[in-house]
Amino acid sequence: MTHHGHPGFAPASDWGAERLDLDAYLCRVGLHRLARTGEPGGRSPAFDDVCELHRAHLAAIPFDNIDLVLGTPVGLEPEAIVDKMCRHRRGGCCHEHNLLFGLALERLGVPVERLAARVLLGGVGPRPRTHMLLKAWIGGEEWLCDVGFGSGGYLDPLPARHGAETTQYGRRFRVVAHDRFQWSVDVRTSGGWTPLYAFTHEPRQPMDFTVAHHFLSTHPRSMLRRAPLLQRLTTASRLQLRGDTLTRATSSRQRTDRITAVQLPEVLEEFGITLTPSELTALTRACARRPPTATE
Repeated sequence: MTHHGHPGFAPASDWGAERLDLDAYLCRVGLHRLARTGEPGGRSPAFDDVCELHRAHLAAIPFDNIDLVLGTPVGLEPEAIVDKMCRHRRGGCCHEHNLLFGLALERLGVPVERLAARVLLGGVGPRPRTHMLLKAWIGGEEWLCDVGFGSGGYLDPLPARHGAETTQYGRRFRVVAHDRFQWSVDVRTSGGWTPLYAFTHEPRQPMDFTVAHHFLSTHPRSMLRRAPLLQRLTTASRLQLRGDTLTRATSSRQRTDRITAVQLPEVLEEFGITLTPSELTALTRACARRPPTATE
């Protein structure tokens, strides 16, 4: 299919962009001034606009797998995602985040393609292709966007070209084409370059992520069903909860603490998450389980 003249792009209607409550989303991320961007007669989004939106999304909406841990059904329809993540001010997993961000970009006039990736960070052995990232056409160039990676990740879009290296707020990333099929996004660590995930440029359809999301939501070995994994990422800091381990990190220091059941409501408040009493009780039990990894 062709979208806006770019091969491989499924029409926005395939993903439901016309059903997105754009005002609710822009209000959630604090950038309502972009509401008229991309409208007939309005200007097209500039790269700086997309970078600002990418950072604002990460800062405002946490990565949040609580529903999967508690066995609560999670819908991927645009209306369900907006209701949960914008009106009820919860977070979500990679599919929810990047579906929401992709729909918003399309509504703002940015052509978007959905790609699938295998998460490599934090595990060994083969992994299923369950992660979603986005490829967007901005200013005539291809860029990778990802607001749904739950363990670090990049704050600004990355150039979708082999060998591109980018430094963002004290962290360095690169994009590598390993052969004509396999690409990866890598992060520079003290031990050298470490891959976050491997992906291909094959365009995906909604049904592909329906299947992947069903696996993550229901399979007993899904990495996102084992224990809480929460993250809030800003230009200045990273806040992450894995099981009962809370990490607060900046460019210059990192602190890790074990949290107790009594501390959990206060910790959730740091992420901007409020649960019902029954949800909180169930999550408290789950916090003591083994933290999720990328090995399953």
